[in-house]
Amino acid sequence: MINDNEEKKEEAVGKPEYEFFPEKEIVKYSVAKDDWVVPENKKKKTLSSIILVFLAAAFYAVGFHYFVDPCNFAPGGIGGIVAMAKHLLYGAEAATPTSDVDYSSLLFVLCNIPLLIPAYKILSKEFVVKTAAVAVIMAVIMFVLDNFIDPDKVFSIKPQNLADGEKIDMGTRLLSAIIGGAVCGLSLACALKTNASTGGADIVGAMIQKKNPHKSVASMIFAVNGVIFAISFFVYKENTLPVFLSLIYTFTTTKTCDYIMYGTKNALKFEVITEHAEEISKDIIEKLGHGVTVTPAEGMFEHRNKVLLICVIKPRQTVQFQEIINRYPETFAYVGTVSEVIGKFNSEGRKEKKKK
Repeated sequence: MINDNEEKKEEAVGKPEYEFFPEKEIVKYSVAKDDWVVPENKKKKTLSSIILVFLAAAFYAVGFHYFVDPCNFAPGGIGGIVAMAKHLLYGAEAATPTSDVDYSSLLFVLCNIPLLIPAYKILSKEFVVKTAAVAVIMAVIMFVLDNFIDPDKVFSIKPQNLADGEKIDMGTRLLSAIIGGAVCGLSLACALKTNASTGGADIVGAMIQKKNPHKSVASMIFAVNGVIFAISFFVYKENTLPVFLSLIYTFTTTKTCDYIMYGTKNALKFEVITEHAEEISKDIIEKLGHGVTVTPAEGMFEHRNKVLLICVIKPRQTVQFQEIINRYPETFAYVGTVSEVIGKFNSEGRKEKKKK
């Protein structure tokens, strides 16, 4: 006598393999496959890289000159070394005498040279060349600002009516750390977008991460900056406030860079378990302009063949997506966040263009 379990096993063995939409013709949707593929324009890419390298250097130089330097605190990386050098050379307010030439900005190049040499062997040549270009342009812009254009920092956040010996108030210095961090975060984002960096801790972090893939670049950069912060305790030993301003500056720089790099690329990933894959896929493709990936699935309660639909959409399209799913009450869906989308994502614009 065969028991129930053995009968179920025999039935399971005899089940045919799952087929997507059996006995149905292939439906062609209004969005053409690969309609969004655009040939790469090398000249445009080169011009874009040159512009981003210059902007990365310019934003960092301006942020350092007008926000970091006047309020006398040491940000992480090479900028922190330059700030501490100015503090030791020119005093508590880092006020460079207008009669002298300030060569401290050249440290941006000198400190990066011993880092770029091993990086050339470990990292890509493109990264090293572009990073070197950023460092040189940055030093040149800062040298011109320090000695010719605005040596007195007239347009800086520092009040111009300070009496001799009077220090900048706490609120101004705090605001300087926040705004300066945001400007330098914009600089770092421009550099990263063109496969470069602003030098210093970024180079060290990239090299360590290359040798230790299981560790993140961010954690390596933070560790290097931690050494800079530790040294600054001894440089600013009469007042440790600059060290804490540096932490605020670094935090703001990181958050600003992350937002620019990934903030506008956030998306939502929906996974849908359904028996109405054809209808739902058609609505998503034609109404939302996004593709759908299909994979077979099986409901374990009744051992019924189902389909798993995977779709990545923009957050603003969530309501439209829910309206599509709500038309099928027996359909089950769940959502997760996606920090970045690379490659084919939205064909909405191309679809409208094609209709014209």
